[in-house]
Amino acid sequence: MPKLKIALIDDNHDRAQFIQGTLIEHGFEVVACLTLDHLNLFRLEQLHADVILLDMDHPQRDIIESCVSQFDLPTVLFTKNTQKETIKNAIDAGVTAYIVDGIDPARLESILEISIEQFKKHKKLLTDLQETRNKLADRKEIEKAKVLLMQLHQLTEEQAFQLLRKNAMSHRMTIGEMARRLLDAQQLLQNQLKD
Repeated sequence: MPKLKIALIDDNHDRAQFIQGTLIEHGFEVVACLTLDHLNLFRLEQLHADVILLDMDHPQRDIIESCVSQFDLPTVLFTKNTQKETIKNAIDAGVTAYIVDGIDPARLESILEISIEQFKKHKKLLTDLQETRNKLADRKEIEKAKVLLMQLHQLTEEQAFQLLRKNAMSHRMTIGEMARRLLDAQQLLQNQLKD
């Protein structure tokens, strides 16, 4: 199995250098070692990191959110902070794992592997949720477009649907997109008639 590529971000420069050396000694590939004040200077996607390892004495939600949103990678936070509010804020900010302990290279690989799988599962759930929302929105638009066609052309519901479907296919788009175009055109006409 190839080595995991780690981007190490720490709020203490000396500790970051020490941890980087320790990780390398234990066979990990550290593709970046950054302190928080240099965080915005790097683009981790160019380094092809697999995971972000945050080591912070005082985790701050805005910094964690910045890392999570900027890099879109599994993010494992190591800290000695055990306050419930801090843990909640870190989880809400998007960390994949919150480890209250120092970085132990002997346990790190399994922690990172679990975090990567959790991240993938979470991303899939978000993708599935968005697809479901899109399908629901499409269904609502299709129903509105069918009603419009039925009223304008005295069609049955099935005829209106078939007309939408036929036009969507001929224009190489989904029925939902065709329904939205029809409804937008109708709205445009109504607005023109009002003016």
